[in-house]
Amino acid sequence: MHPILVSIFSLFWVALSLALSPVHQKNTQTATPPKSVHVGQGEVARWAGNCKRCSFEKRAWPAVNGTCYYPIDMEMKPGDYTISRRTTGGKLETARLLVTEKPCRQEDITNFPKQEYITVSPQNLARAAREAAVLRPLIAYQSTVRPAVFDLPVGKPASPLPRGEGNFGACRTINGQARDRHTGQDYPIAAGKPVQSVGNGRVLLATDGFYSGNAVYIDHGNGLISEYFHLKSFTVKANQTVQKGQKIGIVGETGRVTGPHLHFGVRWYGACINPGFLLIDPAELPEVK
Repeated sequence: MHPILVSIFSLFWVALSLALSPVHQKNTQTATPPKSVHVGQGEVARWAGNCKRCSFEKRAWPAVNGTCYYPIDMEMKPGDYTISRRTTGGKLETARLLVTEKPCRQEDITNFPKQEYITVSPQNLARAAREAAVLRPLIAYQSTVRPAVFDLPVGKPASPLPRGEGNFGACRTINGQARDRHTGQDYPIAAGKPVQSVGNGRVLLATDGFYSGNAVYIDHGNGLISEYFHLKSFTVKANQTVQKGQKIGIVGETGRVTGPHLHFGVRWYGACINPGFLLIDPAELPEVK
């Protein structure tokens, strides 16, 4: 064969070999998109499967029955965040968590019957400040938590439990005066009906608060705290161990209320979330995929 033809033939095979090489093939393949989940303010995301430890925004906590849960505070800034998990096999994985805004429902209460909550006296303002100083560290995120003694979904705080009033996170005014956002879900239950713990746990606080009225706070482990407000009376005390479904008090209308009902709230890893998301099958929660 002519020497020039040999050279052309050799160059052709070199080019063909490069085109089919693993390096070239790798560059032409489409990269696998990162895992992600969309979740609204006040909601909970989950990452299921062989989880050991979960982390988000410089906070970390143990998984619950092999699943990582990421509660989103109702006032968390919407945006693109990174979450991570450590699997039972020791692998560290990350995903995108996209928080979407959930506009607060406007709730204007007029003809409020309890005037001491309209024009609050200096004595009651001081009382409320003292109560907040005691409560705040109890419901805040803790780097070290007791092991979880609950399963999801949690139990119902009353039986039967009527449909909630849909006012979690509501932006409120009372007689035209702006008030803090509503931190729980209200259930229209008659006075005197029993209120029960939604899970096994330990009573953090049972107290008569200025705004909350008779209130019970229960630690269920792994940073989950349930709250029950406006009770007529409670039947538990701080540090008492309670069981799921145990009666802890009865519905009333104490504190800043217009009438009898149960205010049920939840704090999880310090985040204030809609408690309704813990009453449904976890499979229905937004999931990392």
